[in-house]
Amino acid sequence: DKSLERFRSEYDKLHRALKKSHESEKRLIKKCRELNQEIVANAAKVQTALKLSQEDQNTIASLKREIEKAWKMVDAAHEKEGRAKETIQQLKHEIQNLSRLVEQGAGLSIGQENTVNELVKVKAALSKEREAQAAQITSLMAEISSYLQKVEGIENEVAAAHEEMNNLREVIGSRKQESEKEGARKEKLENEMKALRATLEARQTEIKEKVAALARAQDGV
Repeated sequence: DKSLERFRSEYDKLHRALKKSHESEKRLIKKCRELNQEIVANAAKVQTALKLSQEDQNTIASLKREIEKAWKMVDAAHEKEGRAKETIQQLKHEIQNLSRLVEQGAGLSIGQENTVNELVKVKAALSKEREAQAAQITSLMAEISSYLQKVEGIENEVAAAHEEMNNLREVIGSRKQESEKEGARKEKLENEMKALRATLEARQTEIKEKVAALARAQDGV
């Protein structure tokens, strides 16, 4: 029967279309899962980067406090060095004055000689202290330089982490859009599959009715 063949051909076409639609849906579901997994993974990376950034900020704050402390020590050392210089200059003047008296033949009493010796000792001690303060300043300046380098390095790491977070957020946004598009396509395919199934069922019923009618006609003959 030609009409039966036509229905069978149409039925086969519908069946193939339904199968193709089902395969497309499976691919879309797989793609959606992959996109969701990637979104979750990237979100985890963002959280990790944020945590590292916070830790780096804390380290920077700690280093800056150390630098501030070191600068205060440098200022204190400079102040001590300045006072030592002034005292040394005063002692130099006193020693020079006493030395001139000696040259002028005035001579020195035992008390004056002891005073000169004491002044020389004080001057030597102050000179030594001044040298120690200068060495401490040099050491502190080197320490400050080291801290500043560390801060710069960490700030660069923080900047890189922020850049990576921004990139990851862009990727997440892009993947979400893609996932939404894939979801819309999946929904469209599901609707198409429902329509195809309904059409297929209608055709199957129609074919059964045709076959039954044909059988009855053949029985009548």
